[in-house]
Amino acid sequence: MQNNKLKVKKVLIAVSSTGGHIYPGLAVGNQLKKDGYDVVFVGKKSDLISKEGFKFYPISAIGFQRKFSFKTLIFFIKFKYSVLQSLMILSKEKPDIVIGFGGYISFPVILAAWLKRIPSIIHEQNFTPGLANKISAKFANKICVGFKESENQFSIDKVVFSGNPVRENILNIKKEDSNYNSLPLTCFIFGGSQGSHGINTAIINLLDKFLTIKDKINFIHIAGENDFDIVKKAYMDKNLQADVYKYLFCIERAYQKASIAVCRSGAMTITELIALKIPAILIPYPYSTENHQKANAELLTKDGCAVLVEEKNIDKLAEEILNLVNHPETLAKMSESYNKLDVGNPVPTFTKLVEDLIA
Repeated sequence: MQNNKLKVKKVLIAVSSTGGHIYPGLAVGNQLKKDGYDVVFVGKKSDLISKEGFKFYPISAIGFQRKFSFKTLIFFIKFKYSVLQSLMILSKEKPDIVIGFGGYISFPVILAAWLKRIPSIIHEQNFTPGLANKISAKFANKICVGFKESENQFSIDKVVFSGNPVRENILNIKKEDSNYNSLPLTCFIFGGSQGSHGINTAIINLLDKFLTIKDKINFIHIAGENDFDIVKKAYMDKNLQADVYKYLFCIERAYQKASIAVCRSGAMTITELIALKIPAILIPYPYSTENHQKANAELLTKDGCAVLVEEKNIDKLAEEILNLVNHPETLAKMSESYNKLDVGNPVPTFTKLVEDLIA
């Protein structure tokens, strides 16, 4: 086994610009680095990757255009250029294998790997596959999926249930005692790392409803840059205990305290909630492609781990929060329900596939 690893010079990992693609890529990349592989990243410029010390190549690419317009022409020109960029990077770095973590950046890299006969793996984090991965799947050797229920959406001879890789700092969180009868509870509100204007506005409009339980609940709220001042002032005006942030670099601190999460339902948010067994009220982003966030949310609601509130029915959010705070036995049951879910064995699955494909 050791001799085989010594022959493996390099793994190239392609990630798009969002944390939902970058974090699982880093989880796999860091483990491969520990195992002795030389790991190189390509994608949009990211401080998250640079901080980890990986060699990085930027690629110029834009998302798929689903409706024909002038932007379609721009897309094809940029796509051709991104494939040429990818071919040049592959020629220079000569990786033994390429891994793509979805999004529009991955497709030109996976296609370039296919053209150069370099084996490749793609990973789909969401329950509903994105367009880039649907196309990339035709060129990849193996397709890893984050949720077991997604296996039937790809070719049976290529698909592997891996689960979604989770950052080590999240996995290492020591949750505070989940005694839901111990007050005050902590409600962690976030709409991704940059906040969500829709969620922020809803919470501001509903704060009056929480005055009856102000001694039972504290808030941690990631509001983002634009809404930070107005959200912070809204809590102060109602004399509600809240820690409001523009951005939270150490999100694990909030997760550690969270009794309830109120958030979007991106794939990696869902995966982190599963890892930490945090009862959640999920508000899918209504404009996500093919409504994939709603499909993600339903994976948790069907097993009783979460409650779904669509943005068009956002007025129901206060009612759901009040219900959970006033019924701690429901929170305990929701947390326990996470044990029903199969989360896979993500990072070891990837490292084994890498070994097998380059053997």
